[in-house]
Amino acid sequence: MIKQGALERVLIAFLCLFVTPVCTLAQVGPDVETWPIQGMPSDAPTPDLSELNHKPAGLHGKIQTQDGALVFEDGTPIRFWGVNLQAYALFHTNTSAIELHAQRMARLGINLVRIHHHDSHWVHPNVFGTKPSDTLGLDPASMQKLDAWIAALKDQGIYVWLDLHVGRRFTKQDGISGFDEIAEDEGLADVRGFNYISPTIEARMVEFQEAYLSHQNAMTGLTYAEDPAVVAVMLTNENDLTHHFGHSLLPNKNVPLHSELFMALADEFARSNDLDPDETWRTWEHGASRIFLSDLERRFNGRLIPAVRDTGFEGLISTTSLWGAMSISGLPSLTVGSIIDAHSYGTGGEIGFDPRQRSGSMEWIAIAQVEGMPLSVSEWNIGEFPAEDRFITPLRVATSAAHQGWDAMMIYGYSQQSLDGSTAPSNWSMAEDPGLIWMMPAAALLFREGHVRQAENSYAICLDEDEFFGRPVSPETSVAIRTVFEQSRLVTCMPQTRALPWLAATELNRDDYRLLDLDKSYLPKDATVVRADTGEFQRDFGNARFKVDTGKSQIVAGSFQDETIETRDVVFGITTPMAAVAVQSLDGNEIAQSGRILISITGRSVPVEAKSADFRVEPVTGTLQIKAPAGLMLRSVDQNAALPSNAHHYEGGRHVIDLAEIKGARWLYLEQAQ
Repeated sequence: MIKQGALERVLIAFLCLFVTPVCTLAQVGPDVETWPIQGMPSDAPTPDLSELNHKPAGLHGKIQTQDGALVFEDGTPIRFWGVNLQAYALFHTNTSAIELHAQRMARLGINLVRIHHHDSHWVHPNVFGTKPSDTLGLDPASMQKLDAWIAALKDQGIYVWLDLHVGRRFTKQDGISGFDEIAEDEGLADVRGFNYISPTIEARMVEFQEAYLSHQNAMTGLTYAEDPAVVAVMLTNENDLTHHFGHSLLPNKNVPLHSELFMALADEFARSNDLDPDETWRTWEHGASRIFLSDLERRFNGRLIPAVRDTGFEGLISTTSLWGAMSISGLPSLTVGSIIDAHSYGTGGEIGFDPRQRSGSMEWIAIAQVEGMPLSVSEWNIGEFPAEDRFITPLRVATSAAHQGWDAMMIYGYSQQSLDGSTAPSNWSMAEDPGLIWMMPAAALLFREGHVRQAENSYAICLDEDEFFGRPVSPETSVAIRTVFEQSRLVTCMPQTRALPWLAATELNRDDYRLLDLDKSYLPKDATVVRADTGEFQRDFGNARFKVDTGKSQIVAGSFQDETIETRDVVFGITTPMAAVAVQSLDGNEIAQSGRILISITGRSVPVEAKSADFRVEPVTGTLQIKAPAGLMLRSVDQNAALPSNAHHYEGGRHVIDLAEIKGARWLYLEQAQ
C-alpha cells in the first residue's frame, strides 16, 4: 500500500513531466505567484573564472594518467569541471553564438565539454545528415558545426570529450547481418547489446570511430585524434551486458540469429572455465553470468580500443559507464579502458535523506571508483524538473568530488536546444536555469581550486570472486556504502577471478585503507548529521541542510528556520525558507585575509511557463557577516547594477551585508575599490 505522501509525490512527478505550472504549485506552494520574475539570459553578466583555464586547451600537452589521477605531459595536474553539450545545441547554433557560449562557459569555470547525442536518430540533422538512408558517412555540414564548437572551446581553454556511439540507429542499408530481427517499427535498429556479439555491427562502429577521429578540423588544422584539446572518448554510451542489454540476447526475445550466437558463446565460456553451462547464460542472475558477460564486453572493447589508438588518439578511453542502478559487478570490463566513468541522477530532497535508510545519487558514483584508476562522471543531475532544491546539487557534487578525489565531473547538460536564442526550461538545458547556473561558478571554484581537501581516511570494498559477482553490491543493498561515503573516501577493488585472467586484481596497501563491512552502519543510531572526516563539510539530514567550512569556501544550503549559522569567518543569518549562499576567496588567500571575495546567492525558482526562459525566483533575505580585511567594497558582478549604500557596511571587523537590499543580485564581489 502506498502511503498518502508517497502517492502525492508520484502524482507530482508524473505531472511535472507534462505540466510545469502544476509542478510549480505542488512543489513550492501558492505564494510562488508573488515571487519576482527573473531570467538568466546568455548575455547576462557572470563571474569570470576563465583565468583558471589553460588557453588554448592543450597548452600543457596530451592528457595522461599517473597514480590513478590525471596530469598533462608536462606534469601539470588537472581537475575537470564540465558540462554536456548535446543534440540540437551542436547543429542548430550559429557561429557567433558558439563563440559567445564558449566564452561564457569559461567564465562560469567550465574546462571540459562532452559532445553528446551527435549521432542520435531523433536529432535532425545529426552527424550523418537529416534522416539519412544509411549511417555510413559523415555529413560535411554537421562536421563543420562540430569543428566550430571544438575550435571555439579550445580557444577558451575548454577541453573536449567525444562520444563515439550514443543514439545511432542503424538502417537496412548499413549492411547489418540479421538486421530484420532487431529492427524496430520505424525500420531502424538500436544495436545496444547486439554490438557485443555481431561482427557486422562492430565493423560499422569501428568504421565510424576511424572516420570521426580522423576527421581534420578545418579550423584547427588537426584531426580530432591528434588534437591535445580532445582528452577523452567513450566507445559506447550506457551500453552494458551485465545489467541492462544482456537480456536482449536471450532465446525468448525473438532474435534467433543473435540468440543462437549468444548461447553458443556462453556455452563455450562455461565449459572452458569449468562453470555451470545452465547458469552462465542466465543474464538476470548474479554469479557465473556476470563473469561471462564481463568477458564478452571485454572482448569487444579489446578490439575497439586498438582501432581508436590506430587513429593516433593518445587520450583517455572510457568503454561505457556504470549507470542505471548497476552493482559493482558491472565494473570489470570498464577497467579495460583508461578511465572509469559513471552516470547518476538524483531526486529532489536528497539533502534530507537518512543514509541509514536510503541512498542518494552520489553513493552510486562512489562505488565506481576503482582503486588505482581515474574516475569521470560524464552525467550527473537531478532526474526531475524543476526540483525545488536543485540549486544544492552542484555544491554537493563539487564537495564530494573534491573529498573523494574524483577527476572529471560533467553535468547533463549545458543545453540540448539551439543556443541561438533563449532556451525553454528543461532538465537537460541549464544554460538559462537560475536553479542550477547561479551555483555553478561556486562549485567550479571549490572543486578545481581544491577548497575542500581529500578525505583523511579511505575504505575499500574488497570481496572475493564469489561475493563480488554473486552478490548485488550497491548503495541500495549496503548500509555501509551509504553511511561511510560522506565521511571518508570509498574505493572498489577488483577480485582475482580465475575465468578472467585479463582482470587485474587490486593490491591494496592495507596501511592506507580500511576494509568496508558491507552490512555495518558507520553512523550512530541517533545521528542526524553526517560529517566529513576532515571536518570541512557536513550534511544535517535532520534539518535538510548542507554546510561547507574551509578557509577559502564557506557555504550553507538547504532549509532554514530563521536561525543563525556560523562558519569560521561568516555568520549566515538567512531568513528565506530554502536557499544557498556561498562565500569564497578568489585570490588564493583564505577568506579572512582575502582582498577579493565572490558571494553567490540563490533560492528556489520555477519556470513562468513551459516554453518561457523566465523564472519566478524566491527572494533571498537575511544578513551576512563576513570577517575579511577592512576597505573592501561590495559590488554586483553586473557593473551596470548599482547597489544601495545601505546594503553593506563594516562593523566590528566584519562586512555586514543586508541581502534584502541587493535587489535580486545573485553574484557579488567584495573587493578592493578599483
